[in-house]
Amino acid sequence: MADKEGPFDDAVEERVINEEYKIWKKNTPFLYDLVMTHALEWPSLTTQWLPDVIWRLWFSQW
Repeated sequence: MADKEGPFDDAVEERVINEEYKIWKKNTPFLYDLVMTHALEWPSLTTQWLPDVIWRLWFSQW
């Protein structure tokens, strides 16, 4: 009986994750100034934020 529940549980979990993602994506304009999404084959382990450009512009005004 446990074998039959495994795929069902996975399908339900995947459906819940997809539904939560749709809700998040719908609300992103209210949460963030800019959102860039891209589907990857494998999850990225690093992220590079580029604050240097903003800081240079801010410091050049002084």
